[in-house]
Amino acid sequence: MVLERAFEAHHSIGRLMLNNARSVSDVSIGDVFTIPVDDQRRSAGQVVSEYISALYVIILDRIFGTDEDPSLRLDDLTGSEPLFSRLIFDSRFRPGMWEMIGHAAADSERYLPAFTYGAAELDGVKITNFSGSEVRHATESESKEIPRRAIDSPLILEKAIQAHHGIRRWLPAFEEVRHRPGIASAKLFD
Repeated sequence: MVLERAFEAHHSIGRLMLNNARSVSDVSIGDVFTIPVDDQRRSAGQVVSEYISALYVIILDRIFGTDEDPSLRLDDLTGSEPLFSRLIFDSRFRPGMWEMIGHAAADSERYLPAFTYGAAELDGVKITNFSGSEVRHATESESKEIPRRAIDSPLILEKAIQAHHGIRRWLPAFEEVRHRPGIASAKLFD
C-alpha cells in the first residue's frame, strides 16, 4: 500500500512537471528560426521539410547580435548558403531555445537530400529520394558519398554552429552535419 502511494505520487509529480514544461512551438515548413551561439550572438536556420516525425533543417551561414532583429532581413538570411543540415527532432523549438523569427519559402528542390540504405553484399546499396517515394540502385560513388538517413537531436546542430564560431571545440561528429550540396534529391531523381 505504501509502495503504491509512493508510485502514484511519483507519477503525479512527473505528469505535473510535464504539463508545466514549456511547450514545443508549432513548426511549419518555411519557418525561419534562431539558434543561440553565445550570450551575444545568434545564428539562423530554416525548416525545409518534414519526414515522419522529424524536421529537415538547414543552418545558414549568418550570424547577428542579440540586439539585432533578423526578421527584418529574412530574404537576405534565406538566400545565404547553409553550413549545416540535418533531420532532427523538434525538441529545441521552445521559448528561450530556438525561437521562430519569421517565414519564407523553403527551397526543397535545392536542399532536400537523397539517402542510401542497404549493403553491397546483400541486394546492393540503394538510393532513395527524400520522401522515400523513389528508389534505385546506387552507383559505387553514390554509395560512398550519399549518407544514410539519420534523425538526430537538434543539439548536435547547436553545438556544431557554436564550434564553427569558436565557442566550443570542434568534434569529428560535426562533419556529419555539414551541408552537402551535391546530394540534392531533385538532382538525383530527375
